[in-house]
Amino acid sequence: MALQGLRPDAPPYAMHGPYAVGARDFVIIDGENTVFITVWYPALNPTQTEEEIVYQINTTLPSIKSFWYPALAADQVGPIVKGRALQDAAPDTAHGPFPLVIFSPGLGGWRQANSFMLEHLASHGFVAIAWDPRGETFQEFWAGAATRPIDTKLTIAYADKLTAPDGALAKLIDMEQIAVIGHSSGGWTALIGGGAQMDFGWCAANADIVAQNEMSNCTQFVAHEQEIAAMLGLQLAPIGRWPSLHDRRVMAVVALAPDGDIWGTDYGGVAVMTTPTLIMTGSKDPLNVPERTAYPIYEQLGSTKKSLVVFENAGHMIFFNQCRNMPWLIDGHYWACSDQVWEMDRAHDLINHFVTAFLSAELKGEAAAINTLKPANVTFPGIGYQTTAYQ
Repeated sequence: MALQGLRPDAPPYAMHGPYAVGARDFVIIDGENTVFITVWYPALNPTQTEEEIVYQINTTLPSIKSFWYPALAADQVGPIVKGRALQDAAPDTAHGPFPLVIFSPGLGGWRQANSFMLEHLASHGFVAIAWDPRGETFQEFWAGAATRPIDTKLTIAYADKLTAPDGALAKLIDMEQIAVIGHSSGGWTALIGGGAQMDFGWCAANADIVAQNEMSNCTQFVAHEQEIAAMLGLQLAPIGRWPSLHDRRVMAVVALAPDGDIWGTDYGGVAVMTTPTLIMTGSKDPLNVPERTAYPIYEQLGSTKKSLVVFENAGHMIFFNQCRNMPWLIDGHYWACSDQVWEMDRAHDLINHFVTAFLSAELKGEAAAINTLKPANVTFPGIGYQTTAYQ
């Protein structure tokens, strides 16, 4: 298998890794909770079969039916995602166990919406699991304040079962080396997975800003905080900082264009977080404006090991799969799978490079990855970079 990136000038950790990639679907049923997941993992490919796959999007998701799917014309390909993996391939247990990466999609997203990154991580020796958000639409998404942290922990618990001696992926996953990553709403979910704590104090202090954004978490979460508290098993909604909801085995966090309105007036909800963290954003993100989200989150993070990667002049969707992988989005939602400035292959090579190097450094202690992340070695045009970790 030729090791290559999306472009000939792909940086080292954007090159396809040494492992073939397998993909399997599972369903988690926990009481009244049903969570659909896909697992990407290092796989065996003895016949050197070309890695190709077509993921079927879960069209029962409320956001798919209410927003994305109506854009599909009668003569278009259905809601699928084209990817680079082998469906249900045998896992490579001989070289395991491998660190676990939990991925949380953005609002209105689905578990294969960012699959380019999860396939890539599997090729570098990680087991990546993404889940479908439940109970969310673009018009009503307050329940996600509870279901997202709950589903992160449910997925980690399910990974314990998968890798047990009698599990479907027995002995494949290192459950002591876990990372949580996510995009947009998945970004704040990842931060909570790493120990950040919600605090709605920012909402009241910035009512004028909240009023300008009908999709602000403040608008939804504050109005339903008692219901959210009940879903989390709390008798009353807390005043100030909410309880920690993370699994203490989480050793690294990657937040891609995360929301910034639920961390308190002084961003104290992230100041309590000590997990090594990588923040990535586009400097012209119109949805999660970095001056109110990524930048202050990075500055106030309590972790002594934190890094910030900025794609200059990029928007919000550079972290999403690109249009050739989701052709049904081109008519009606082209903005969702493209960027006005960045060529998506270049953006995805760089995203894969930084995320893979960061997780290889933090979960595997790879010297080459640590060296790659030193400021002197991050010299890509159009990329801004800060770090406290790799000096």
